[in-house]
Amino acid sequence: MASTTSTPSSSSETPETYDHAGKPVTHHRYRINGIRLHFITAGSGPPLLLLHGTPKNSFYWYRVFPLLTPYFTLVAPDLRGFGYTDKPPSTEGYTSEANADDVVELMGMLGFGRFYLHGEDRGGDYAYAVAAKYPERVRGLSIGEMVLSGFGLEETSFWTKENVERQYNQKGVWCWHLGFFYIPHVPEMLIQGREREFWEMFMKQECYNPTAISPLALNHWIECVKQPGCLRGILETYRAGLLNGEIHQRMLREGGKLKMPVMTIGAPEFFGPQVEECIAKVAEKVARAELFEECGHSLALEKPERLARCLREFFLGEEGK
Repeated sequence: MASTTSTPSSSSETPETYDHAGKPVTHHRYRINGIRLHFITAGSGPPLLLLHGTPKNSFYWYRVFPLLTPYFTLVAPDLRGFGYTDKPPSTEGYTSEANADDVVELMGMLGFGRFYLHGEDRGGDYAYAVAAKYPERVRGLSIGEMVLSGFGLEETSFWTKENVERQYNQKGVWCWHLGFFYIPHVPEMLIQGREREFWEMFMKQECYNPTAISPLALNHWIECVKQPGCLRGILETYRAGLLNGEIHQRMLREGGKLKMPVMTIGAPEFFGPQVEECIAKVAEKVARAELFEECGHSLALEKPERLARCLREFFLGEEGK
């Protein structure tokens, strides 16, 4: 097993990501689709693209990078609106299709015609869009802790007695924040100036073990959110949610179900088995379905060893064991 001892833990240290040899990753900024996109790379072997969720960025993967770099060339972008990537005006698009176009162009610029793909949370929405629009580019797909827009996500935000109770009986989660983030202007007014209080509550509430959100990571993501345009950019990804649903349904109608190998990963503290149930609607077959017990929404922070092992085994077979 690769070591993670090189990962910093103090809240005062620089939020850097390291490979299995303790070497810092390489940072890049490429101009793609009218924005400047920040991403990190490390490792060797077949390319694996990692897509993060809210309100995170490429640093989200810092615990799994050392476990995967002996096996894969890892590429982890800050998605548009997040981290150190540009936060364009909302008229320029925060849809899943726009994000899919961003990352596919990025992989092409890096010389990767085909690649493996893993997305979590909002990154899972975008990973589906990549696989559906560019199936010839995706060798294998893994989606963790996401119910897709257009295929069940909207229903999780309904304020009903059944949905509220789902949080307490391990049948799923009530995504109260979807409607809140969708409202124009009001979330910005209420969150600005209270970024730490809001996002610490938001991320830790989603975890089985709240201490999985380290002070180092928390401080980094909150500082990123305070950048000009970042909070608005994050919220625009939710305001695109209904349009994402239409886009995904169109992709399914036009391209049919996904044919590449697909793995789903859920955690009972959040979406759990709903992930597999959802992806079964858009894939010909879910080749592998995992449930991470005693785990919440942030798989790469709460169960990095198990996540890395699943990705290695699913994408590489015996070679990755």
